[in-house]
Amino acid sequence: MADRSGPSGGTWFIAPTPFTPDGDVDAPSLRRLADAAVRWGCDGVTVLGVMGEVTTLTDAERETVQAEVAAGLAGRIPFAVGCSGVSARLVRHRIASAAAAGAAAAMVSAPPLAPDVAGLPAFYAAVGRDSPLPVLVQDEPAATGVRLPVPVLVDCLHAAGSTVVKLEDPPTPAKVTRLLAADPGLSVFGGLGGVAALQELRRGAVGTMTGFAFPEVLRALRLAVEAGQDERAGRLFDAHLPLLAFEGQQAVGLGIRKEVLRRRGVLASAGLRSGPPPDEATLAELDDVLMRVGVVPGPDRCEVA
Repeated sequence: MADRSGPSGGTWFIAPTPFTPDGDVDAPSLRRLADAAVRWGCDGVTVLGVMGEVTTLTDAERETVQAEVAAGLAGRIPFAVGCSGVSARLVRHRIASAAAAGAAAAMVSAPPLAPDVAGLPAFYAAVGRDSPLPVLVQDEPAATGVRLPVPVLVDCLHAAGSTVVKLEDPPTPAKVTRLLAADPGLSVFGGLGGVAALQELRRGAVGTMTGFAFPEVLRALRLAVEAGQDERAGRLFDAHLPLLAFEGQQAVGLGIRKEVLRRRGVLASAGLRSGPPPDEATLAELDDVLMRVGVVPGPDRCEVA
């Protein structure tokens, strides 16, 4: 049985899946993105989440993503793989594939539109049984259509043999508090683009796991909270909140995020499979936001004052 600890904390970057202008998975960009995550000070990388446009990928493309990220990271930091699926059998197959690629953990959400929320602990028990990887439970009602009350979510974690949850059920700060009251031994990661990262961390979250294109900002925020530097933490968060919110928009957020990563020099193209790219007005608004927060996209780690 796998080590059940899973990611214990830190700033994890959720990588999008880059595509060539022809729509193929862009392997060189994946390697550059993985290498950049190390350079930017991330503690880990997560692939094949919702932001990875997983519903558009074939099984072979999933394996390409895993292999290229593993190659780009070269063992310097761990990576987790989104292994969610409609059945425990499919999830277990994906976990086995992720383990073979060298992943450190498998991220698993509830099956989409699961009709019996009370039965989900049994699903997670089947997923976690003899799993070669620790299971990270993703609480993501926007993608799954399934809202997990805290008692059910805790039962799902225990059933999977897991202590780690990626929390994306707003308002997340309040749910962090309720989860840790129910089980103080849990490790809770915030998500949702980092728009509530300050409050999540202050309530006891151990880190963030999101695709914000400047993860070094979230790292600096986390370190300030951990050091008890409340004024600095608030200042960092307030200074970058316009960009966090702009990137975190529904529908267009992924396209904006890919465009920023293209400007940072890690993606060759900002192309999407799941929708149109940002229009000219949105790109002009991005220019304005970047100017107002004082951030110039580039390949090197952004120095956070």
